[in-house]
Amino acid sequence: MTFHVTPMFPGDLYDSSDRMAGAGAADWRQILELGWQGVLVAEDQGGVGATLAEFSAIAEASGRHALALPLIARCVVAPMLLAAAAASDTARALLAQLSAGQASVCPVLGSDVQATPDGNGGLRLQGRLLGADLSADASHLLFNTATQLVLIETDALPEARYYKGLDGRRTADFTLDGVRVDASQVLLQGEAVAAAVKTASDTGAVMTCVQTVGALGALVEQTIEYLSTRSQFGVQLSTFQALRHRLVEMYVAYESARGLVKDVTEALSADAAANPRDAALTKLYLASVGRTVAESAIQLHGGMGMTTEMPAARLAMHTLMCNLQYGDRFHYLDALSAQMTNDVAALAA
Repeated sequence: MTFHVTPMFPGDLYDSSDRMAGAGAADWRQILELGWQGVLVAEDQGGVGATLAEFSAIAEASGRHALALPLIARCVVAPMLLAAAAASDTARALLAQLSAGQASVCPVLGSDVQATPDGNGGLRLQGRLLGADLSADASHLLFNTATQLVLIETDALPEARYYKGLDGRRTADFTLDGVRVDASQVLLQGEAVAAAVKTASDTGAVMTCVQTVGALGALVEQTIEYLSTRSQFGVQLSTFQALRHRLVEMYVAYESARGLVKDVTEALSADAAANPRDAALTKLYLASVGRTVAESAIQLHGGMGMTTEMPAARLAMHTLMCNLQYGDRFHYLDALSAQMTNDVAALAA
């Protein structure tokens, strides 16, 4: 018994990304050479000018192989933020560099950083940058204060404290104590900053859901293959009814997630200002479904006797970590609750 998933976004981008990620030696240099950072960058800014749905083929294929690289942060979120600040000469120049693979920007959103004028047209920064994904080298960090979008070269940052995640990602925290930036490094100011950060974060969240769906599809494939080729007590595992039932539950959960994420991604691709509630609900649903399917796959592969070297274990860890990016389920529960409260208050008024 064999099973192969049908990609949400089939085509050349999916096939080439699947081959590259599946080769087992994918690294950030290859991604720079392939120009993935410029896929969403407009043509007049040096990029490919593809749609979000087209980039989703790359995200889905990378998820199938638990590619633990900052793909969404560097290829989706950073270009979107720079495009929102395209009135800045610095942002426009950096977009062209991203597309050419000459720079790589690590976005860090939502950190507690305060900026005060230094009297010479620049800013003094105070606070902490938390969770910078430096699994691959970055030339710049891009982050927001309450009213500014700020770019800073990584060489100008103080020493960081590094952490290693379950899936092998390397993140860093920076403490800014009076670090100065000049006016050219402030790419965007005012109310537009919050709007740009919200749109980029929501899009990043949906793209992590695309990666999760790719991982879940691969988990279903590998679990079917495992049960079809292993025996216990002289009987093939796939003949045990209890195991078959649990596998069917995995498959149904995967198909449900696949349909939802495909629809939301296509809607977001057609309109970047699509209903933000859709992104929150999708991330909230995938956080639950992803964990359930990952746990089932581990159990059906032998549970506690399973080794982390098995592809299914790496996919399970990748799924769990994707669920935490751009907000965990509690973050989105709070966001949805706040939005419902505001809606009720507006109706009452």
